[in-house]
Amino acid sequence: MKFGLFFPLTVAVSLTGCVSYNPQIYQPIDRAEKTITVPTGSAGLTGQLKRALADDGWKLSVRRGPRVTEGTVGEKTKVEQYDTFKTRYELRVSWNQFDVCIRDFSPAIYYDLSVIDNKTGEESVTMGGRGCESGVVEKFIEALKK
Repeated sequence: MKFGLFFPLTVAVSLTGCVSYNPQIYQPIDRAEKTITVPTGSAGLTGQLKRALADDGWKLSVRRGPRVTEGTVGEKTKVEQYDTFKTRYELRVSWNQFDVCIRDFSPAIYYDLSVIDNKTGEESVTMGGRGCESGVVEKFIEALKK
């Protein structure tokens, strides 16, 4: 009878004990330019991050600027193509749910997040690991404010 109570408790502790929220900040976010290109969709972590960004005052865009082709034609032809952006930053998100967190019943997920500075081409903030969706969103917004 005691085993029946012990096992679910052990599983619950092990699921909540293996979370990782490890933001890496490579360069600070320019809080004066809070514009960000985000992925389309509203499901799961993607939707929660978009809601949190909007609540924090970010202007969201789902479209990049036009793709530009420029160069010279002649004896030595040189043509380049590159994407342009209407926002200062871009958010890249990948995630998948593997369970539910006992703590707050939010999805337990594996995730990888990256914020890229479109002005410099450098990564500003990254986060990855596994955790509760609510915790990932909270720690991500905190990282952007540092």
